[in-house]
Amino acid sequence: MGTKNTELSCGNCALSRICLPANLSARETRILAGAVERGRELCTGARLIRAGTRMDALYVVRSGSAKSCGVLKDGEEYVRAFNLPGEVAGLEGFANGHHTSDLVALEPLRYCRISIGRLERMMETLPGLRREMLRLLGQSLEDTQRMRIEVSMVDARGRLASFLVDLSRRLERRNLSPTHFRLSMSRRDIARHLGLTLETVSRALGAFRRAGWVEVKARHIKL
Repeated sequence: MGTKNTELSCGNCALSRICLPANLSARETRILAGAVERGRELCTGARLIRAGTRMDALYVVRSGSAKSCGVLKDGEEYVRAFNLPGEVAGLEGFANGHHTSDLVALEPLRYCRISIGRLERMMETLPGLRREMLRLLGQSLEDTQRMRIEVSMVDARGRLASFLVDLSRRLERRNLSPTHFRLSMSRRDIARHLGLTLETVSRALGAFRRAGWVEVKARHIKL
């Protein structure tokens, strides 16, 4: 469970420009900050959300990263998304009130939590927050549709290239290097996200390296 933190609030958080308060007024941001709880640090591999549990809160990554994942009927794991600092997790729970994916820390993870009850009440009176939630839900739907199109129509190298470019852009928005970065996710997780095998991802990275498009050293990438 989270705890209130008077030293850090939404208004002075470095992630506010890419997080829930991004398009809120100063007044709306203050009200939102009063409802946000800041959770303890989770270790690598810890689960913040468990599939099948009732949706009682939304979560935002403050530091570290996480993967949203689940298990198919045949027992194979899939990765729905990777969450970076400032990104909201758990939106899929709005569909039927229960989470359909686990949220697992890929590295030491800090997070913020806002209860669904308080969020729903604030959305009734804060139009900026209501618009932002609709935008996030729309973006989540668009991302899902784009991934389905890529899996059905784009070859393995194209999918991996698109993934690396998208990750680079997301890191740049967080004032991190878009050309030199360390992958917090494993190649197996990337494969499960892109609908590929581990061997295919490794071969594609090797082809990119031979072409001079990337430099790869373990999980370190240079574009």
